[in-house]
Order: sequence, then structure tokens, then C-alpha cells
Amino acid sequence: MVIMRRMVSMTNNIKIGDQIRVPLGDLGTFTATAQMVKDDKVLFLFNDYIAKRPMNKNGSNVGGYEESDLKKWIENDLFKMFPEALRKHMTGLTIPTLGEICGWGDNWDKEHIEPDYDEQLPLMKQIRNRVAYYNNECSSGWLRNAMKKEFSSAGFAVVDGYGGTDCYNASTSDGVRPEFWLYIK
Repeated sequence: MVIMRRMVSMTNNIKIGDQIRVPLGDLGTFTATAQMVKDDKVLFLFNDYIAKRPMNKNGSNVGGYEESDLKKWIENDLFKMFPEALRKHMTGLTIPTLGEICGWGDNWDKEHIEPDYDEQLPLMKQIRNRVAYYNNECSSGWLRNAMKKEFSSAGFAVVDGYGGTDCYNASTSDGVRPEFWLYIK
């Protein structure tokens, strides 16, 4: 009989699929999974949505994610919720791109959504890893990509509850699934 057992251990030898638990103050404690390892840093993505927030309160996608209310909240408020021991070794706290989560194999996505040129993360090739929950219910969540201007001046891409792509108005409160780089040496 083959048995798989999870073990907890202290190591700096992190591999894709390894998980850490991250307490985020009043939001709760969440699990993040290593998605990519590059040199001395690891890209972690939370397994679930940690909050629901609008991309922009004014309902616009002008300026894209870079000028969004959500980015400001992530970089200011959310960052401060991470434990100091983690913050000292973190960089690039954001949300994922369409390329990282779903890849660019869908022609509708290529035509309607601003490109990011990111490759799909290895674990995201399985749909079950693209699906995330909020408060124990399957949900959808924001991606960094805005809709192309000729299709919408208000929309941003989301990953839906089935692991595919969709788009929502920027003022909609949707799932926030952060990713961050963690230096390990």
C-alpha cells in the first residue's frame, strides 16, 4: 500500500508544491503554495481568496492594475498584515496575471484582454489548482489584466469558479488571491 503523508519541517530547500501558512491578522490564517523557484527566491500564491475587494471604486480600468485601488490596498494595508518575519524577506506582493493562472491558449482571451506575456505556472495546468474558495465557497477572483479598451473601459479579467477566465466590472467586489516572492537565502 502506498501512503502519502504531509510532514512539517524547517528548510530553505523549497520546491514547487511546498506550502506555508500565513497569518493575516483579522483576515485569518491562509495557506500559500510554492509555484516557482528561481535562484534564491520562491513565488508563493495563496490557495484561496483572502478577501473580496473592488478593483476600482469608480468602476474604471483606466491605468490598469498599476493605478488601481486594489493595488494600493494590497501594497499598503495587506502588506502590513503579514508577519514581520515574512515581510523582511518578501517582494512583489500582488495578484496573478491571466498568463500565470490560465495561460494564453484561449482565442477569446487573446482578443479581449490586455496581454501579460507570462507563462502559465506549472501547478496551474491542472484546473483544480486554478479554482479557489472564499469563506469555504467556490468563488472567482481578480487577475491583473484589464480588458482591452475597444471592448470595455471598466472590465478586468477574473478567473472564475470553474478555473476559466471571465471579466467583471472594476467596481465589483471579487476575490483577492495574492502572490509574492520570498527570498530564501
